[in-house]
Amino acid sequence: MKIRGYIGHVRVDDNWRVVEKVNVPDQLAEILKFNVEKGNQEAKELGFSKLNGFAMMGSVKSLTFMKNEAIMVETEKADWQELFVHYVYMKGWLALGITLVILSMILYYMALFTSYLDYFANLPRLFLPTILLIVGLIMIPSSKTKFSYRL
Repeated sequence: MKIRGYIGHVRVDDNWRVVEKVNVPDQLAEILKFNVEKGNQEAKELGFSKLNGFAMMGSVKSLTFMKNEAIMVETEKADWQELFVHYVYMKGWLALGITLVILSMILYYMALFTSYLDYFANLPRLFLPTILLIVGLIMIPSSKTKFSYRL
């Protein structure tokens, strides 16, 4: 993973069986299960339906957990913004949305200020960039998942 301070990660399924494990202790899945069960119990006491994730910060290592994936990082080197983006955004949708918006801006420029799109009539020149802009602007906010809170 390309996260600063990354040490390792573990992915678990819904039954707390380890699906993938990289550079983390074997008992981490049991620790996660205990913390999520305890967190869900406390969340219900506070009136929430369940716990979506958590972060435990230590003096040397820190641990974050969300979407059945725990990432262990070095506390001093960790970039919490990168971790937040890793968990909260669907990067493919975000990148595609930004690309479509940039492409639509280029096509607007070509349609209005150059002669490259002169073979189209005046109005259809703007159809494709407008559609791309609308789709791109819809994809950018929809790239954010339902887990949209701060770690």
